[in-house]
Amino acid sequence: MFKKLRALRTNENILIATDVLLSSKASFINVFLMAFMINVSLASSPINFIVYCIVRYAAMGVFAILLLRVFHKHTLAAWRASMLFSILEVLAIILLDSTAFYYPFILAILNSLESSLYWRPKMYFDITEVADSRRLRQRSVTTVLTEAVKIIMPVILGFTIGATGYTNAALIILAISAIQLVLSFCFHPDAKKKATSAHTPSQIYQKICAHESLRKLLAFSFVRGWVICSSAYLVISQIILYRSVDSDADLGIYTSLAAVIAIIFVSIYRKLKNQKAQKTILITFLPAVILMPLSLILFPNNTILAISFYVFMQSIVNGLYDGTVTLTRLQGMISTHLDDSSYRLEVECVVEVALSIGRTIGFLILLFFIMMGWEQYIIWLAFIESLFIIPWFKMALPKKHRYN
Repeated sequence: MFKKLRALRTNENILIATDVLLSSKASFINVFLMAFMINVSLASSPINFIVYCIVRYAAMGVFAILLLRVFHKHTLAAWRASMLFSILEVLAIILLDSTAFYYPFILAILNSLESSLYWRPKMYFDITEVADSRRLRQRSVTTVLTEAVKIIMPVILGFTIGATGYTNAALIILAISAIQLVLSFCFHPDAKKKATSAHTPSQIYQKICAHESLRKLLAFSFVRGWVICSSAYLVISQIILYRSVDSDADLGIYTSLAAVIAIIFVSIYRKLKNQKAQKTILITFLPAVILMPLSLILFPNNTILAISFYVFMQSIVNGLYDGTVTLTRLQGMISTHLDDSSYRLEVECVVEVALSIGRTIGFLILLFFIMMGWEQYIIWLAFIESLFIIPWFKMALPKKHRYN
């Protein structure tokens, strides 16, 4: 039995396991943290959560540049450090005064450090530690397990919060983060890292200016951050749902339902063999991105519409449009149009900056609406942001071939 357990401890399986554990934590941070911050607010306001999002995404853009040398020279240490910041973030949620002004700022900085330090090294290890012949297996297993977690964890956390409160739910996430850190110390890269020096900012700027496709990549990332990837548009749907349902358990159930729908349509999309079929399924859902907020403008107190809006945003916009279509397109653009692979890390970091700018601007506008007492009008903001799905669609698919 112990031999079988040791056999499972391969670098490939550890990479899969850490992704799954991170997805478990994200269910708490991305869904229930907003409800928690609203609950502890005297005015039941989402301001603290919006501030958290602004600081979090702005800091991720800054850290993408500041930590470039760390990513180059201390890849494994950076990856392990991300999990330490994950533990510190959960401890901060449990131990700090949730009504203090500094609370959202500390959580945001810890989360941005975790995200920045996790994903850059993780993407590097996915390439160097997984053989090409096993890459499809790794990605498919990771996808199945992470999507399963997105179904199970929101329900568990929702009922735990409803029965015992947020602290016990946070303790579950703390245990998950600790397991993730322990697993990282079982990871020992087989591939020897080549010593490479980071390019200067001027070199990176010249490289991007010399390629029109890379400039389009930045525009694509900005639109992605504005409308579909952890954007203010998605958070508005979350706020509207929270105002319409009765409990955190309901919030967990609807989040799990969205994950089921996402799995179904992502599976269908991946089986499509040509671009015409791809465009057909994307166009089918495209009008709903605009019509959903419009319907809530016309019927502002309709609970069914609020639930439908949230489930649609989480499953189709976040799951299909962003998690599958956009990421595939971005990776394809970089690999196809970047002639010097030594610039890949820097270009990805600059893309992260463009993404952060789109997100941050959206949340700043949302914060302005809330602080001016215009919360009833945030659905109009969602409607305006939804119109940017049109330029997203034009950039989302390549003209001549698909990226698999």
